Amino acid sequence: MLCGEKWMHSVYRAGKAVLPKWVKIIVNRRIQQRIDVLPEPVRVAIRNLSNEIQIARMVEYSAKSFEALRDRKWLKVQLGCGRDIKLGWVNIDLARWIPSGIDLAAHSDTILIGYDLRRGLPLEEGSCDIIYSEHFFEHLEYRYGIGLMRDCYRALCPGGIFRIVLPNMKGCFDAYLRGDWHYFDLIDIFDTQPKIEPGTDTLIDQINYGVYQHGEHKWCYDEEKLVKVLQWIGYSSVISSSYQKEMDSDEPTRLRYSFYMEAVK
Repeated sequence: MLCGEKWMHSVYRAGKAVLPKWVKIIVNRRIQQRIDVLPEPVRVAIRNLSNEIQIARMVEYSAKSFEALRDRKWLKVQLGCGRDIKLGWVNIDLARWIPSGIDLAAHSDTILIGYDLRRGLPLEEGSCDIIYSEHFFEHLEYRYGIGLMRDCYRALCPGGIFRIVLPNMKGCFDAYLRGDWHYFDLIDIFDTQPKIEPGTDTLIDQINYGVYQHGEHKWCYDEEKLVKVLQWIGYSSVISSSYQKEMDSDEPTRLRYSFYMEAVK
């Protein structure tokens, strides 16, 4: 950064720190008004950039949490936990959701870290006993997903387990080809896709929702692909699994539209 830019940046930060709250509100409103008149693609780009800046700050804040785990062994780690906080585990997600009824202060062995897992898993080699993920890797672009799977392998101890649960797209495609409306009856397409005009819905709408989910899904896996990838990474054993009550969500849509896999280092 040039000297002039450094000076301007310092002035901006100092001014922001001392400005009255009402001034900040007015400035933010004027900025938002200017953004609102921009074309939608530009507004989306601005929102995405703002999100990425916030995520970068979150990563900085998380460094101390990961440092506190240094030299720890036999960790149980959940990736992309969302609101499903597993007690006694290290739970990692972009958003630090703490469900009502869970008092983290009363569970000193339960850790919640806000972190961008596209950057990998900053845990020491051989420090984890089990790494678990449910309906998360489909939200990562392929290169990030494979990179994170490789990092999980590195972080697991010998004999450690990587358990992953993903959307069962093969089941959805099979039901689509059979014309099986009953298979999708747990999903209200007009609730998930409110822009669909009444009377125009078909099974392809369910496929579009399952595959894309409003742009949140970035990649589809099936069991064959996942086995080949995990074997290529180096896991000694990769097998199909089934629902495990003590581990997996019992939410009806998860039970019907998921497949389960376990890999051993």
